[in-house]
Order: sequence, then structure tokens, then C-alpha cells
Amino acid sequence: MSTVCLLLSLLGCAHRPAVSLSPDRFIDAIGAGGAALPYFVYSKTSLPEINQAFKAAGLPVTVEDTYLAAFNTSFEEVPADGNTGQGFTDMETATRYLQNLLEFKGVDNHQAYLLTSIDTAISEGFILIAAVYRPENTVSVFNKFNFLARETLSPDDPAYFRAYRMDVEQNSLDIVYDWAALPVDCIAYQARQAVLLTLVANKIMAGKATTDYWPQERQWIAGNHLAVVIKQDLMVSQQLGLDHGFSRDLNLSPR
Repeated sequence: MSTVCLLLSLLGCAHRPAVSLSPDRFIDAIGAGGAALPYFVYSKTSLPEINQAFKAAGLPVTVEDTYLAAFNTSFEEVPADGNTGQGFTDMETATRYLQNLLEFKGVDNHQAYLLTSIDTAISEGFILIAAVYRPENTVSVFNKFNFLARETLSPDDPAYFRAYRMDVEQNSLDIVYDWAALPVDCIAYQARQAVLLTLVANKIMAGKATTDYWPQERQWIAGNHLAVVIKQDLMVSQQLGLDHGFSRDLNLSPR
């Protein structure tokens, strides 16, 4: 089953944890990047309120910037549910939206930033996303799931939109600026995608790379995706001063 079909099939059983974040804590959450997305989604706070939080934080990218640059829609024209008939169901489209947003904000080499994903846990309702910097338009890498197989990938290949630490010659490749282990329902609708793109764009513009993605990706591919979700959520909830995160309300437990 394709990623698109799996995403759609999961919408009817979307997770609804009880934990939420009050608007006065949104500024703290923004600093966590895409990993904080569930707290915005499950708070059921309106897009204008979320947008105002980004403004109050003095960040370079707001939700209204995302709608204007990525979705070509003025924020005043966005309906209450945030749906303008756009959105992404694959990382190629998500990357295009992100690049348009970064170009709008004047980021150098905006076309070298990608949104990538590991989709192996989508059938269980989770996805691993990373925002990376990759100036090469064609890469020679080892297959993520068969390390003996070499691949030469371009943006025409879905596998291009996975993160790669090194090429086949062991040269460093992707630089990770943000990553998130998320419930699929957190990116199932355009409004939620807009918040994700805004969080990620701000992390990129902060210019601070992260190195903790790669061991988490290895765990994810090995089938330990729940451990990755729980660990990241624990870190975010502690950062926000909460006694637990959304993963506890999902009754998640690592295998």
C-alpha cells in the first residue's frame, strides 16, 4: 500500500491524547521544533492563536508566512479549519513547500533543504521526519534497508527523500537541522502541516545542526519506533515543564 493510501486509511482512527498545551506555553514549545507539533495539534488551539504565538516569540517565520509562501494564500483568506485545498502526501511535495517558504524568507541555497521521512511505521500510525541540507542533486548511497545495495538517486526517486548520513564513498552527506517522530495524524491535514513547516523553517533559520538524529533513525529502521517516539516526547515534555507527554496518553510502550 502506498504512503498516500496509508495516510488516508489512518485518518479514521486518529489519535486524540488528553494532554494539551496552553497558549501561554506555545513560545516554549516552538523552540523544540517539529517534535513539538503534537502539542499544537492536540491543544485544539486555532490557527490565528498559534500564529500569534510565533509572532510573540519574535521568530522569523510565522504560520501566515507559511500560508502565503508555501500555499500561495493570504492568511486572512484561510478558512477556520486551515484547509485551502492544498497540502502534501509525500516528501517531494513537502520539500517543495518548505523550499518555497525558505526562498520567501531569503534563505541562501533554499533549494538544498529537504524534508525526508522513514515510513516503515506508518501502518502503526507513526512517521519519522527530518529536515536536512543536501546541496547535491544526485547522490550515490547505500539502500536504507539493504546496506549491500548501492543506489544513485535524484529528486525523481522517492528514496531520494530519505536522510543519508554518508554517500557510498563514506563522504559526509546530509546535515540534519530538525527531526521529529510523530503520530501520522499530526500531519494528516493542511493546517497541521502548515504548523510543521513553520516549526521546521524556524529551526533551519536558527542555523544549528543536530547530531542526535542518526542513532534514532537506526532504532526506527530496526523496528524500535515506539522507543524513539517516547524518548523524544519525554525530552519535549520536560522542556515544557510537563509531568508527562502525549505518548503516555496513547499508552505507548516500547517493545
